[in-house]
Amino acid sequence: MPTPTAAEQFDPRNPRFTADRFALLAQMRAESPVTFLPALHVYAVTRWQEVRDVLGDSVTFASSEAFSAGVHLAPEALAIYPLTSLLFAYNLINVDKPLHKRLRDPLMTAFSPKRIASLTPTVIADVEDLLDSVAASGDQTDLLPTFCRPLPLRTICRLLGVPLADAERLSGWSDALIAFQTPGLPTPVQVGAAHGLRALENYVRERIAEKTARPDDGLISALVAGRIAGENDLSEDELVADIAIVFFAGHETTINTLANAFHSLLNERDQWADIVSGTVDADNLTDELLRHDTSVMGLYRRAAVDTVIGGVPVPQGATLWVSYAAANRDPAKFDAPEALQCPRENARQHLTFGSGAHYCVGPLLARLQVREAITRAAKRFPEMRLVPGAAVPEIPHHGLRAPTTVPVLLKYKERPA
Repeated sequence: MPTPTAAEQFDPRNPRFTADRFALLAQMRAESPVTFLPALHVYAVTRWQEVRDVLGDSVTFASSEAFSAGVHLAPEALAIYPLTSLLFAYNLINVDKPLHKRLRDPLMTAFSPKRIASLTPTVIADVEDLLDSVAASGDQTDLLPTFCRPLPLRTICRLLGVPLADAERLSGWSDALIAFQTPGLPTPVQVGAAHGLRALENYVRERIAEKTARPDDGLISALVAGRIAGENDLSEDELVADIAIVFFAGHETTINTLANAFHSLLNERDQWADIVSGTVDADNLTDELLRHDTSVMGLYRRAAVDTVIGGVPVPQGATLWVSYAAANRDPAKFDAPEALQCPRENARQHLTFGSGAHYCVGPLLARLQVREAITRAAKRFPEMRLVPGAAVPEIPHHGLRAPTTVPVLLKYKERPA
């Protein structure tokens, strides 16, 4: 029996998928810029230049109809939350112009550098408060639930202007959006996710009504005020979708990026020691972590016409999986790309935030949280280490890289001889 190719092994059902995926991506990238993945029925684009070219051409490579969750969803789930519902119909990530521009422009105004800068003192205070809690937990903790998860949740709730007390149930509904788009889940899980999406919709509508009557300084109020003033012409359904997607994308990816970053830094403690000593450029480190440890492995595009990518023919209607993670480790762009190294002169040329019309609306917020979380944790816990021998499993999902635990020792002690 012939040995399976890298493309054939790139399958989330493969028990070694999470351990091998970067090696498989590297092998595919070395062989061709575009590779068909039979398990996912998509063409994977893996080289930096081709990924950037695809992301920059929204006419040839459309976002609409690039991915359909309906392929794997049970009828019982679709009966509760059809794919015509607003979180899919008006999802900023999966639509093209002119709808994409109408949805994005109000967010770009609301996500102003001034608004993000105003959050800096609060983010720093939240980081220090959570580190206090970590310190009080003893000599060992799991950073995922104690630090990596609550920080982005607090930040996005403060940005939107919703109560911190609602963070956990909002996060649960956000998890429902991931589950709704994950193949292979049992029907009861899909049904539960569908109910979660409906609940998220209802919650956001309630907050819109609340902010209309009693506006505050949050992003929801800013979007509502813009609509009332005629600065945007979003319908209520479109506004609900915009806010829900901001909540999802604004915290879920940062949680996983922080978890990946801590794992990498503590696995290669030379970098951690440099952070402790203050000899690294914090902004350059942040971009290097975003390059090396992106939590979004890739997103989808659809070939609107017969086309060629890097010399490889791609038929009209084909689904492309554009791999940010593979592009970020392309040796043609980054020297020693598998290594986490700081300084790295071109670290900011990573594609973690995408490129082109769909470039992320919140990179300033993500960078702020990663920079402050990592540098302040290193100063508070210079001896922090991964628990020796502890397994750090990841979710077996081709689109996400998300550890399920980050077990650490806060005060490292050598074993007695």
